[in-house]
Amino acid sequence: MYRYLLFDIDDTLLDFKAGELLSLGQTFEKMNIPYTPQVEATYLATNAKLWQDYESGKILRPQIFKQRFAKTFARLHLDADGEEAERHYRQLLDQQAIILPESAEVLAQLGDYQRYIVSNGIEPVQISRLEESGLIDYFDDIFVSDTVGSPKPTMAFFNYVMQRIPKFDPKQALIIGDSLTSDIQGGINAKIDSVWFNPHFVPNRTTILPTYQISRLTDLLKIVADH
Repeated sequence: MYRYLLFDIDDTLLDFKAGELLSLGQTFEKMNIPYTPQVEATYLATNAKLWQDYESGKILRPQIFKQRFAKTFARLHLDADGEEAERHYRQLLDQQAIILPESAEVLAQLGDYQRYIVSNGIEPVQISRLEESGLIDYFDDIFVSDTVGSPKPTMAFFNYVMQRIPKFDPKQALIIGDSLTSDIQGGINAKIDSVWFNPHFVPNRTTILPTYQISRLTDLLKIVADH
């Protein structure tokens, strides 16, 4: 049976996309830059590429935060301070804790399991958002990449986690997340069963295969009950 449940945060438990867009709009307003669809799309593409480079080991995490607004402004030919924008954005994002439907309900029903957070991000920000959402008390411990020193899906991240969970057995563990490249690939690397949370039925055009796929978090209850 499964005993250890490893949860991603963003777009698994909390609606990161909604919080991200709200924070972005407010950031550009503070910078006196019109928040147009082109501005939004340019930032999102730039940020996504930097996170991919981080997950694949091409860059270090601080480079994401140093470069994402600077590169966005350069691509849009805007004379604006990327570091100032990053400060505004981080402060605003800190306050975003929009809970996805069923998150609290599902976590409350999993009280017989050991529940952990495994997240790529900034630990103080993630803890603040979990506290704001009211979800933090459901978890036995929280593991965030900037404190771990390596991101998902690397084995360095998962070795750190496995060494710090008492009596951890990968065969009794399950990782739940929305990202094939970080959550599901991380599970494969660590030989941990995985649940791909895919509420929008995005086609999987990769070779990364989850153990399970769900479109609603409540579907997780049946998986753990049946195993």
